[in-house]
Amino acid sequence: METTLSRVIKYGSRGDDVIRVQQYLNKAVSAKPELVTDGIFGAKSAARTQQFQRDNQLVADGIVGPNTWAQLIALLKNLLGIPPVDKGKHAEIRKRVLSEAGKLVGKVDFTQLIGGRPKGIDIVKTIFKEAANVTLQDANFKDPHSKAWSPQPFVGGKKKSWCGIFCVYCYRKAGLKTIRWDIAVGAPRGNIGLNTWSPQFVQNIKLADIGAVATRQHHFLIEKVDSGNPFKPRLNTIDGNLLAGKIQRRNGFHQVGKDNFNYYSLK
Repeated sequence: METTLSRVIKYGSRGDDVIRVQQYLNKAVSAKPELVTDGIFGAKSAARTQQFQRDNQLVADGIVGPNTWAQLIALLKNLLGIPPVDKGKHAEIRKRVLSEAGKLVGKVDFTQLIGGRPKGIDIVKTIFKEAANVTLQDANFKDPHSKAWSPQPFVGGKKKSWCGIFCVYCYRKAGLKTIRWDIAVGAPRGNIGLNTWSPQFVQNIKLADIGAVATRQHHFLIEKVDSGNPFKPRLNTIDGNLLAGKIQRRNGFHQVGKDNFNYYSLK
């Protein structure tokens, strides 16, 4: 796959590099019919370029310059299953985060009682204490009205979800103690930041980033990004606080572009 562009491609351009641009646009843009790869950058090639630019928040001028080319290559690498190589300072921490999360899969289930107490209740207590500095007792997990066990503890009279707290706990267990969960705000704090939309929004997702779907008020750890769709890939994740308080892997359930998706990544 050729990743360099020696010149700006615009209306009237001709040559082998134009053929390459046309081929890449056919892969990156789902519009039909496909462009004829004749090496002539005419009105149809310019229009298809504008469509690609609009889809990726670029200036829709129909010209393939450095920014458009870089975004086209990034999307194609995703589409072709070429994973980003994380050689940054956080690469090893990310691996440890997912390892810590994997150790807890299947360890919590409030439908199962062991010695009269829900399976994994002490794990959830530890998660709250380590990540959010909140100390819980068994009584916090009892519904004040029905007295039934609740996988979401009552803190200050209100149920508290712990999906995001679980994510932060895994970071702290991996050795990154600078991150904590702000239970009042419901978001992570420290050297981790929320990613807002940019042309590289999808391509910048890294393993162990904390995904967030605002419409579901849910957080999860990203374990894999599916390469089948470069614009709205599905995600393999490790989720805490699912039904019955379970910690489970979910393959393909969450999707970029669905449920107001955003994600947090290490700075």
